[in-house]
Amino acid sequence: MGSARRSPIGTGKMSAMGVIYLVRHGQAGVDENGYGSLTELGRRQAHNVGKTLAARAGKVNFTVSGNLARQLETIEEIVAQFPSGGAPEPVVNPGWNEYNLERLAQTHVPPTGITPEATSAQRGFQRNLDGALIDWANSGDSSYTEYRAGVRDAVAQIAEHAGPGQVAIAASSAGTIGAVIADLWGISTDNWPGVSRTMVNGSITKLLVGRSGINVMSVNDHAHADIDDADGERPMVTMR
Repeated sequence: MGSARRSPIGTGKMSAMGVIYLVRHGQAGVDENGYGSLTELGRRQAHNVGKTLAARAGKVNFTVSGNLARQLETIEEIVAQFPSGGAPEPVVNPGWNEYNLERLAQTHVPPTGITPEATSAQRGFQRNLDGALIDWANSGDSSYTEYRAGVRDAVAQIAEHAGPGQVAIAASSAGTIGAVIADLWGISTDNWPGVSRTMVNGSITKLLVGRSGINVMSVNDHAHADIDDADGERPMVTMR
């Protein structure tokens, strides 16, 4: 007796829809250019989300990331968790990149970690960034228009690879995933930064592609990381 065909989203009529998983990159360290490569924890987060998606989808038809180190390393780690032939080599689309965090916030990216000093620096950086994003969006600067257009083009590309019954994965960053959600939900420019403010490293945002277009199924899902370790801590849940 043959095995049942795995559906990426379940049974019934929904199985005819395509699925897009948007994954925020794992925790990244800081280098002279701001965010750099994944930390050791960031690689564990990317490995964990890859295992989760491999178990959930079984096979994926398209994988993509921006060209930032933290995004490239995350999608590579995700693809590596699928069985042989279960996921194609990732392609690169700069439309999934994030804006220049340090230039906008006019301060250095804060250190990772949960020490009081690191936490204080992270909160201060986020406040500066939130305000700067709103100013940038309302400035009429062509760089903002080009950024949002690039994100929309990236979404249009991945949707072409998420036809009925197909699955596509993109590794990106909190701000860009937030911009996708803001577009789909019609969130105003002034409220856009709030979408990504608490997005967890390695979290999954799920989109469905069907006759009505692209719809949001879930945002910032991180249940796969929200698990106590032997010390009762949850080290896999980070935002910086």
